[in-house]
Amino acid sequence: MNCLLDSGNAEFTPAERAAVAFAEELTLKPHGVADATFAELRRHWNDRQIVEIAAVACMFNSFNRFNNALGVDLTVYPKSLDAKPPAGCA
Repeated sequence: MNCLLDSGNAEFTPAERAAVAFAEELTLKPHGVADATFAELRRHWNDRQIVEIAAVACMFNSFNRFNNALGVDLTVYPKSLDAKPPAGCA
């Protein structure tokens, strides 16, 4: 997880690094990414893959905005991860 907080020091492949840089820039600059960022992404990924990378980044950005707007605390965990689910749940 720490590698995502400091992607510059993570051991990503060049393709993964391009995808993370694109997602970071997309997150921080919602009006678009720099041509150089997109060109680097295109060096490693085809159009279909780029659409998927953008969709996932945008989906999680949307989740974060939604949760932030409603004050949802994402650090709340179940009391026990070993607990049995309620009756009727798989």
